[in-house]
Amino acid sequence: MFVSLRVGLFVRVLVVAAMVAAGLMLVLSSRAEQGAPQGGDRRAGTEQIQASEAAETRYRVSGTDGAGLNVRACPDADCVKVGWLDEGAPFVGTCWEPGTAVASNTMWVSGTVDGRTGFVSAHYLRPESGVGAPACEDPVDLAR
Repeated sequence: MFVSLRVGLFVRVLVVAAMVAAGLMLVLSSRAEQGAPQGGDRRAGTEQIQASEAAETRYRVSGTDGAGLNVRACPDADCVKVGWLDEGAPFVGTCWEPGTAVASNTMWVSGTVDGRTGFVSAHYLRPESGVGAPACEDPVDLAR
């Protein structure tokens, strides 16, 4: 004897929804493979600028109460001092990376002072253009 099972309306709706979802996934994945812009990538179709290729950002030292600012070998207040900047002095930064917090700010900006590359706490820098430097590509390893 053949027994026929009746599939309920709910199960039918689930099956149809699953088939529609699978079809959409196939269409969208083939579109992504062809180089179509992804939903969250607003820069799709444009070249992404790497930190090493980005324009340098000009800053002014500010907020040291005239004490000036140390330039360090790494983004840490305990790293070796490689330079010095007076209050109001210009500083050209290339990128920033995380380091030890200075007044709750963990950003340190990399740049060159007197021919030596080093880091200064972003807490004491004000960008002249209103826009800061991009993040560094390869952060410094703080293992000492």
